[in-house]
Amino acid sequence: MECTECGAPGRPGALTDGLCRNCRRSGREADPAPEVLPAERDVRTYVAGLRDLLKAP
Repeated sequence: MECTECGAPGRPGALTDGLCRNCRRSGREADPAPEVLPAERDVRTYVAGLRDLLKAP
């Protein structure tokens, strides 16, 4: 198997998500994933709507 990014050969267990260690490291440093959390009131509104749906016949 090969790394999908750079083509480096490797065992399947070493190529997590198809990437070698170097490509996984460079991807994390270059593009950190932003963490988006919903507001508490949005979650409460959503759950209240789900509860209403469960009560309806």
